[in-house]
This record gives sequence, C-alpha cells and structure tokens, in this order.
Amino acid sequence: MFVTRLLGLKSCEIISKLFKSKKITSIRCISCTVQNKNHQEKKLCNNGSWIKIYYFPYIRIAAILNRFKLYQTAFTVATFPFSIMMYNNGLMELQGVQTVSGCAALACGTLYLITSFFRRLVGIISISKDQKLIKISHLTFWGHKKDLLVPLEDIVPLTDGGCVPNEVYIKLLRYSTEDVLYFTLKFGNILDKSKFELVFGNLEVFGFKK
Repeated sequence: MFVTRLLGLKSCEIISKLFKSKKITSIRCISCTVQNKNHQEKKLCNNGSWIKIYYFPYIRIAAILNRFKLYQTAFTVATFPFSIMMYNNGLMELQGVQTVSGCAALACGTLYLITSFFRRLVGIISISKDQKLIKISHLTFWGHKKDLLVPLEDIVPLTDGGCVPNEVYIKLLRYSTEDVLYFTLKFGNILDKSKFELVFGNLEVFGFKK
C-alpha cells in the first residue's frame, strides 16, 4: 500500500515537472518568435527599399516640445516632496505647499494631454518598392521615433474614413485596429502624389490639388 502511494506521488511529480518543462519551452518559443519578428521588422525598416510619400517638416519641433514637457513635469513633481519637507521644518507655509501640489497636478494633466496627441502624430509615411507595405513613423511617449509596418490593404482610404482635408489634422485609420494616428495635409508635404493616392485614395475628390 505504501509502495503504491509512493509510486503515485512519484508519477505526479514527474507529470508536474513535464508540464512545467513544456510551459517553459512554449514560453521560450513565444519569446523567440517575438524577438525574431521584431528583428525582421527592424531589418525591414532600416533597409533602403522605401519611398517617402509624406513628410511633416515640424515633427522634430514636436519631439522637442514633447521631451521638454516631460522634463518640466518631472521637475515640478520632484519639488512636491521638498515642499512638504520644508513645511514640516517650518520653512514654508501651507499655502506654498498647496501651490506646488496644484502646479504638479496641472503639469501631470497637461503632460497627459500633450503626449497623448504627440505620440499619435505621424512624421513620415513611406511605401515599399513592391507597394505592399506602408511604414508609418510617429512619435512615442518619450518623443522618439517609432516605425510601424502596415499592409497596404489595412489602410482606410480618406474617402471611407469620413475625412475632411480642410481640417488641420486628419485621422489615419486602419481596418485591423481602433487606434488612431494623425497627420496633416495643411502643413505636411506630399512627396509623391501618385503613390500617396494609391494609399489614401484620390485627393481630387476633396478638391485637393497638392
């Protein structure tokens, strides 16, 4: 009886170890797949087989403003604990602490609003030479450039997206996701009109002759 129980426990241990090893292997496989995908995307983004069709000349200024707002918010929030320390030591009045905390809260709020827009702002749109992929370069939360690879058929044409070209910023929509990016025809430069229309549809429908 004891031997039977011991054998049962041993078999349970073996099965448990087997499942764990399979889980670890599957996690490693997923990790390797993701790494390979990221590597392939990075390789595709960095090669020279891309034709720029749109460029926003003020994207660098937007990136600088985004980073400046980050540093300003970090500095403002960092002053809050010092103001409490000064208040506890009798070096600052309560009104001063309230002012600092209000400024910190306002800085965080404006940071959220500014970065939520800037990180969706498109600086460059490129098309692959085989005209199958679109590379969308937009800003990140930290003000850096991020390249997004999208199949051509995933881009929603401007005519289907309820676009009004006279607006300052136009939505860049995709069928595969509800995430929205923004670009501007008013201040941006269309570098290749025929290829731009291949991606976004006929611009003359909107009376746009650029």
